[in-house]
Amino acid sequence: MDFMLKNLHNVFNHVPVAMLIFSFIFDLIAALFKKKEWNFAGLLCLIVGALGAIAAVLTGPAWTKNPLFPDHQLFGQLTMVAAILLLLTRLVFRFWRTLDIGKNPFYLVGALVMVILVAYTGHLGGEMIHKKAPTTPVKVEAVQK
Repeated sequence: MDFMLKNLHNVFNHVPVAMLIFSFIFDLIAALFKKKEWNFAGLLCLIVGALGAIAAVLTGPAWTKNPLFPDHQLFGQLTMVAAILLLLTRLVFRFWRTLDIGKNPFYLVGALVMVILVAYTGHLGGEMIHKKAPTTPVKVEAVQK
């Protein structure tokens, strides 16, 4: 079962990285160029990214011997919470106040913090999986003729 969850985690972990970053980029473009439709694209990316963050956290392994795992797990959970809070805040303003806050500077700062969290979480995960193990130097002796 843990093997299956690990494989699902490997599938789901790319969703929040891409979608949360693109959510911020679309909202930033909307704010800079006053393009309302880009705010909607940012909102859609935020929805998918928050759901992807939840899926990535839920399918992550419960424990591993890798020394980076506790930090990766913590920052993954922080990213998920940040994405959910930003999404809920945005939906409250959109549906109860009929206002899209995607271009609001305070929202954009929060979204930037979320992007930094997801980027660092992804960095730690990549280091856990792809970093080469330290190698011991090999002593090469000169061949005498």
